[in-house]
Amino acid sequence: MSEIIIDRPSWDEYFLNLAKATSKRSTCPSRKVGSVIINPETNQVISMGYNGSPRGTAHCGSECLTRESGGGWRKCRAIHAELNAVVSAAMNGVSTNGATMYLTTTPCVFCSRILINAGIKKVIALTFYPQMEAIELLQEGGIDVYVVEGDTIPPIFMEA
Repeated sequence: MSEIIIDRPSWDEYFLNLAKATSKRSTCPSRKVGSVIINPETNQVISMGYNGSPRGTAHCGSECLTRESGGGWRKCRAIHAELNAVVSAAMNGVSTNGATMYLTTTPCVFCSRILINAGIKKVIALTFYPQMEAIELLQEGGIDVYVVEGDTIPPIFMEA
């Protein structure tokens, strides 16, 4: 009898695909971002998040202060995907200490500070967000950062 070979994604591909799918829920007209936090020991999803307006408030698309005012993060009403994922874990009483976060783009400086204090230990993102100081802050805070930047995940990420 011949062995049946099943073509299935690596864990990294799987979680990055979940982050991409989660980003599609975003209500932000400027940038759709998705985030997945996993327990690296069990490969279990801890939490997920996408960027958008706070619960119970108008969606960003209909009340986008950033677009109306010509930019500026201070006027943006959206909560970033990373923060939504960390808050969701906290609301459900699940620790993020030692976790890995998969993202569609690397975090901003504000979210980087949150990830450090939340105990995230690794960030794997599909693309770079144009804030290198955020990457430097993550690394200074003891977080390993990997960016795919392309359709194929490099061999460094491949797992059984």
